[in-house]
Amino acid sequence: MTQKKAQQMEYALSTHAIERLFPSKEALRLCEQMSDGTLSAKEAVASVLKAYGLKQGSDRG
Repeated sequence: MTQKKAQQMEYALSTHAIERLFPSKEALRLCEQMSDGTLSAKEAVASVLKAYGLKQGSDRG
C-alpha cells in the first residue's frame, strides 16, 4: 500500500470512528487488496455480499 493510500485509509477510518462505526477485519483486508491492485471494487463488493448471504440486484421496481 502506498503512503498516500495508507493516509486515505487512515482518514476514512478516523471519520468512521467519529461516528462510532468500525469496519470488520475482512473489510479492511479487502480495502488493502484493492489498494494493492489485487482485487477490484466489484470483486470486493461481491465478497461482502456473499459473506452476508446477499445478492446484488438491478430490480428497483
